[in-house]
Amino acid sequence: MTEQPIRSSKELIERAVTIAGQGRRKTVAVAAAQDSDVIGAVAQAQSEGFLDGILVGDVELIKKLAGENNINIENLELVDQKDITEAAHFAARLASEKKADAIMKGFLPTSSLLKVILDKQYGLRGSSTLSHCAVIDIPGYHKLLNFTDGGMVVKPDVEQKYQILENAVMVGRALGLSPIKVAISAATDSVTDKIAHIISDVEEIRPKAMAELDDVMVEGPLSLDTATSKKAGADLGLDNPVVGDADIYLVNSIEEANIIVKALIQFAGAVFCGVIVGARIPVSLVSRTDTMMNKKASLALACVISEYYRQNHIWGE
Repeated sequence: MTEQPIRSSKELIERAVTIAGQGRRKTVAVAAAQDSDVIGAVAQAQSEGFLDGILVGDVELIKKLAGENNINIENLELVDQKDITEAAHFAARLASEKKADAIMKGFLPTSSLLKVILDKQYGLRGSSTLSHCAVIDIPGYHKLLNFTDGGMVVKPDVEQKYQILENAVMVGRALGLSPIKVAISAATDSVTDKIAHIISDVEEIRPKAMAELDDVMVEGPLSLDTATSKKAGADLGLDNPVVGDADIYLVNSIEEANIIVKALIQFAGAVFCGVIVGARIPVSLVSRTDTMMNKKASLALACVISEYYRQNHIWGE
């Protein structure tokens, strides 16, 4: 039986639980796990049955934080690595040895973690650009919306932007979407050479994606309102399948996605699921300021993507 597409953070967590219940429970290694919300999210995810957690970090501090916040960590594996860089190396080694299916960022800089993950000795590097997907469950929108890239590539060139799109489409496939609808962002819904990236988006990225990516619809330029509201599109005379129904919003700079996503979280109460894709394992990446719910949902997304990699032999394994 074909699985239904995942359209909410609740359904995302339910799918991760289902995967585990079918005997494919994922193991997540947390690098520098001395963060109370991270500990709480992993403990809660394990108690809900969708992963096994390995907390790599300062064990004394991890236990202290768990005690102060009334978090039960009895069923979590603890590995004492007080130095945050060594903790990252240990987590990467676990993934390299197939003892972990995903890595989660704990209390360390993103750049420090990614430098270790990309270290050739671990063989975790993929073949293209690493990019961040912010998969958002927005009150008032009828499904999840993936903003990319708001966490890795500051200002992508055309090749990088296309690879970011490919990564986001892979996440869409992991979510069971068909077809996958991509809106290429802009401040306007018409083609103009006054905004430089629109020309390359229309003349290079869109036709390449339509030619090379199966079961994908790409339209642009589309502003955020027309990408997510059929009424806004109709008011402007826009009539295509992506208008008001986008799955992916492909932005042109890290600032654009970062501002939109943080505004949705702060002012609209959106649930945020963050993941880095393009490596051989998904990396659950959230901000230190993210809530426990956002971190748990991000863990579920990493587990679902990991299962998609396994089922479809994405890395030839």
